[in-house]
Amino acid sequence: MKRFVCGLALVLLAQGTRADEPKAFPAAKHAGGELKYIEKVPVLIVRGKPAEMGEQFGKLAVANAPNLDGLHKQFLKDAGQDKRYPLLAVMSGALKPSFPKHHADEIVAAAKASDRELSLLLFANTVADLTSGMGCSTIIVEKERSKTGGPLFARNFDWMPTKGMTEHTLVVVYKGEGKRAFAAVTITPIEGVISGMNDAGLCVTINEISIKKSADKAEFNWKGTPLLLTFRRVLEECATVAEAETFLRALPRTSTCCMTICDKAGGAVFELTPKSLEVRTHQNGVCCCTNHFRSEKLCVDNKCERYEKLSPLQAKDGPKLGVSDAFAELDKVNQGKHTLQSMVFEPGDRVLHLAYGTGPATKLKPTKLELGKLFDEK
Repeated sequence: MKRFVCGLALVLLAQGTRADEPKAFPAAKHAGGELKYIEKVPVLIVRGKPAEMGEQFGKLAVANAPNLDGLHKQFLKDAGQDKRYPLLAVMSGALKPSFPKHHADEIVAAAKASDRELSLLLFANTVADLTSGMGCSTIIVEKERSKTGGPLFARNFDWMPTKGMTEHTLVVVYKGEGKRAFAAVTITPIEGVISGMNDAGLCVTINEISIKKSADKAEFNWKGTPLLLTFRRVLEECATVAEAETFLRALPRTSTCCMTICDKAGGAVFELTPKSLEVRTHQNGVCCCTNHFRSEKLCVDNKCERYEKLSPLQAKDGPKLGVSDAFAELDKVNQGKHTLQSMVFEPGDRVLHLAYGTGPATKLKPTKLELGKLFDEK
């Protein structure tokens, strides 16, 4: 069932033409929003009030995703699961009352502006709560182990390689009224955060974990904030890892995951369940994470082939790492076509190096995005 739901999500979220040239979005402007290209990477900038940003996102991104409804129905039929989707739609709809109001307003506006069913966008933004299908890897390199003099945050985003997904990958820069500006590497129509950085240089990414794989035996919290929206709130509200920890301890959450997080000073892994938050810090200047809990309180099984490949980085007297070295380490744990995105954040310089396309993305040349300049533009 988890494989089915994950596959369904990707069919809902993506469809395109040429996998070797991920360019599905036309450069355009609408109201206060603009979609432009930095090299071959589509970058959408939205600004204003929630409904205004939702309209800009809906017009410039979601409306350009061709025939999502038709693809949705066909995938359900092909998978033999067409009769189950009404239940999945009810589940995602049941989480809507727990959306932060400004996120809900934005998503409703995006659905209206793109002439898409609201249920499609609700499902897209709760996919991390209803599945545990992502298989990602992250590496935090502290200052003392970095060739750059500042921390590095490396991340592979691994998911089912549904045809057309890369054509609907984009970077969205949000400049909401009363919120910190932030950028998210996303897939239409997700408006939560899978991987992102804010104007303070704080970076977060999600590593999904099944709720059944937690020693605290927490139950799903239907009144909690959905995970991708939780990650977005951290970028909207917080400037440091410490601020994020305080913020999250007070925030109800739906389910389990790891948040790998890094600011200009360094990073950590937050192991999250609906009732626990355990902090795991670096070993000898490096902290690695895949898709299981490792803290004494939450761990039930610490076996992971990808983690074992990364763990030598945490050894004493390990070598210093630069951006290219971080990508090389990510390549060691690529999962073939499932590795859709590979990226390295430099929090101190507010820079993102992003590679995406037909997997493994670790084999592709990354594009350097000066996110700080985008945040500072009026």
